[in-house]
Amino acid sequence: FGGVLPIRVQDREITAGQTVTVEFTAADLNLLGYQFTLEFAADKLYLVEVLPGLATIDNFGLSFLEEGVLTTSWHSPEAVPMGDGQALFSLSFQAQASGNLRDLLAVSSRYTQAEAYDGSEEVLDLQLTFDGQTLVDNFQLYQNRPNPFREQTAIGFQLSQPEEITLSVTDAAGKVVWRYQGAYGKGYHEVQLDQLPAKGVYYYRLETATHTATRKMIYLD
Repeated sequence: FGGVLPIRVQDREITAGQTVTVEFTAADLNLLGYQFTLEFAADKLYLVEVLPGLATIDNFGLSFLEEGVLTTSWHSPEAVPMGDGQALFSLSFQAQASGNLRDLLAVSSRYTQAEAYDGSEEVLDLQLTFDGQTLVDNFQLYQNRPNPFREQTAIGFQLSQPEEITLSVTDAAGKVVWRYQGAYGKGYHEVQLDQLPAKGVYYYRLETATHTATRKMIYLD
């Protein structure tokens, strides 16, 4: 990447039942386009509405909202001068639980690669910042897709730095039935799984030197 485009959000504490409008703003530059995947905690935030700014509803993909995923892509044939703090778009959420926005929102390349393009057609990395602070730690383990599954499923994860990972699957009794190890760079990755002994409920666990996360999945056989 030739630089970084920070997408800014004002951090705030939200409470269950509250409807909150979150404005996503950009820095002062000439912008040709941007695209990224926005992750939100679907168990704590319910998306009510996409409010236009530079982008409109047509610039969003809404197919994965149940997973807590919103994709967006905006491009212009000519560079658009962005004033500092100008809104790219806003999202209206209803809070299902209390928390801080910085813990509930993240940018990734899970479905749409996170990048932007300035007026000289330079490709920029794209980062979400809260009150000027960049989220350095963007480790995530995602729900497998599809789930439940019969033949094959994809387990996605996001790393904030290059790391060695161990991905393991255990049955309901806690027995390890599948294990995989590998080295991956920063960003989004997927591992395909098609080797489970019998139908039932399983738990998959991602471990690195600094993080551990576990999720549940269902194999239909």
